[in-house]
Amino acid sequence: MNIKQFSTSLLAGSLWMVSAAHGMSSAPSIQSPNELANAQGVQASNSTEAVNGLAQGCYAIQSAEHGTYLKKYNKGGLIDDGLGYRFEVVDQQSAAHFFMKPSSMNHFLLTDKDGRYFASHLPAEISAGRYAGEFAEWKLSAVDNGKGEYNFKLKGTALNMNVRHHFTDKHTYFFDLLNPFNLNSEDTFRLIAQNDCTPFPEVTTNVSGDASVLKGDANQAVRGFIDPHTHITSYEFMGGKMMHGKPYHRWGVEEALKDSKNIHGPNGALDIIGNLYTFGDVNNRYDTRGWPDFPYWPNHQQMSHMGYYYKWIERAYLSGMRLMVSDLVENEVLCNVQKTVNPASWINPNSCNTMDSIRLQAKRLKEIESYIDAQQGGPGKGFFRLVTSPEQARAVIANGQLAVVMGVEASETFNCGIKDSCDQNSIEAQLNELYDLGVRSIFPTHKSDNKLGGSYVEDGFINVGQLLATNTFFATKECDVQTKGNSFTSGFPLIGDIPFISDILGLVNLNPQYDENIQHCNQKGLSELGVYLVNRMIDKKMLIELDHTGADTGSAVMDIVEARNYSGVISSHSWMHKAKDGSLHNDTKRLIHVGGFVTPYNSNATAIAGTINTILDEVETTPYLAGVGFATDMSGLGGQAGPRGDAASNPLTYPFTSEMGLVFNKQKSGNQEYNLNDDGIAHYGLVADHLQDIREQTSSRVYESVMNSAEAYLQMWQRAEANTNNDYVNPL
Repeated sequence: MNIKQFSTSLLAGSLWMVSAAHGMSSAPSIQSPNELANAQGVQASNSTEAVNGLAQGCYAIQSAEHGTYLKKYNKGGLIDDGLGYRFEVVDQQSAAHFFMKPSSMNHFLLTDKDGRYFASHLPAEISAGRYAGEFAEWKLSAVDNGKGEYNFKLKGTALNMNVRHHFTDKHTYFFDLLNPFNLNSEDTFRLIAQNDCTPFPEVTTNVSGDASVLKGDANQAVRGFIDPHTHITSYEFMGGKMMHGKPYHRWGVEEALKDSKNIHGPNGALDIIGNLYTFGDVNNRYDTRGWPDFPYWPNHQQMSHMGYYYKWIERAYLSGMRLMVSDLVENEVLCNVQKTVNPASWINPNSCNTMDSIRLQAKRLKEIESYIDAQQGGPGKGFFRLVTSPEQARAVIANGQLAVVMGVEASETFNCGIKDSCDQNSIEAQLNELYDLGVRSIFPTHKSDNKLGGSYVEDGFINVGQLLATNTFFATKECDVQTKGNSFTSGFPLIGDIPFISDILGLVNLNPQYDENIQHCNQKGLSELGVYLVNRMIDKKMLIELDHTGADTGSAVMDIVEARNYSGVISSHSWMHKAKDGSLHNDTKRLIHVGGFVTPYNSNATAIAGTINTILDEVETTPYLAGVGFATDMSGLGGQAGPRGDAASNPLTYPFTSEMGLVFNKQKSGNQEYNLNDDGIAHYGLVADHLQDIREQTSSRVYESVMNSAEAYLQMWQRAEANTNNDYVNPL
């Protein structure tokens, strides 16, 4: 045993101090100047661009001093099958070729052709790792070598130390106790571009063509559609343990879309809310496996698995989606139920407080933007861009990117639930906070009454939620002559008609009595606090979402909006009241005529066409652009359009070419292939296929309306920002 081997053996239990053992072998041969010159290193305009430009690239790692290359070898031992990396005298082809997968900005996972990670392991050695994680993550920095190229340092995230190359024995290491000054070594390397790497595992868009066709002129009308109601960050709501899957993960798709059994239990046995919402059966069971097989999820029915993996969003964007609104969402009642009934939520759940949840989700949206930027070459280069004004949105869209607006959909926004304490001062402070976070649209009410106003009333499960949120069931009245309401059944919802249980519930006043012969609307309307909020949102040019408001609440909001001639009012997904005959309610018509924006909840192509036509009939009587799209409400406890009804005789044909000229094949995620004919809108990537279905199956009137919907939304937003009416209007 030589002295370095002895030193390493003696100190093997040290976590942060010991380097890899260095064998005493002869020094490697130095390549000739010609050989070095022929190996083209990284060129860039600056060091930041040099690092960011490595994303999705393929490189061999070369010694800057000797010209040798990093190569995988068998060093022996049990860790990572005894495989590691060292510098050897080999040609480029024989060297290890690493795919550079960004894990975050300036951080990368490096995988070789066999899928092994350039990794560190305890105590401080370099190995060919088998798994992603902090020990396989590297922060890269670029150093100008003075020869028109950049060389690179690799700092291990786990050890927070730069990897080094020892010239004498060829090994890579972090720290050598016997060589504290790191003599005869280097920590700066050349990256030589290659073209034969094995790509990092990833979902594919299965879209071909030049995406620059999506670019345009910010001074011209936008061509494309908006999804005004999505929930990209819903994986963090309900304590973060109900919705499985994430739009991205530092360690890649294998972690982002992994098996859901950790939170949903074996065969989905703990997915109580998901099973109840989707199938009305808490005993439903399913295969929880995710990447790469996806035997059950995602599918168009499921409500407890994430549908917004970022590559799926990218496919929808490539089809012509120019705008999307991502609503930060929370339901304190369901969150507390989830934290009670699901053991996975007993350990480190997110806060159920609505404002805490909104703050976290706003942070997550910004992290998603940064991650996508990293994948596509640096800040501002990703397709996904958060915007806070219509002018900013137009600039982003003109640059060929997707403009994303933040909204809030919750019952206890501003901590103004019935059980909360809130006033004008607290609302003002939190409204300003949300605005500063980038939020531009807000629902005053959602699934239960709050101190701002009454919500849209529903019987059954939602009425139980009302009880838990407010300590009382919905107080209802017969709807007016023009308003269609909902039927209510007397007794405790779902179980109140069971004789023995009914008697017990009656004794504790938990069997509400409703007139079962009338249509019910909410007795509660807009409150003084609600009046204040609506006026202040108009003052700040924020967009008011009227879906989920009770009939009287919605009418009062429209009274304020009309009096102030304000266009920034929206019905984004068909949750306003309808007229008695099922047609557009007068309040919806008022919304349209003041210059607001209406989009229906999505369904299959032929069904959504009928709804769009109904809305268009009214919009076309106004001076405003006839743009009506569709809203998915995906991952918001809402189902999606199913398989094409006539697929057997008249299927959507693949590949298809979009209006923009891009070619779409069937989408592939791991080992699973998805198509609209068989799967419907199984995940957000199938929105692209759905748009093509609308294009092929519906009228030009409908399709043109959809492709004008982004522009219509932007014009509505611009009218709102141009409003100069400063009157405080109180209709109560």
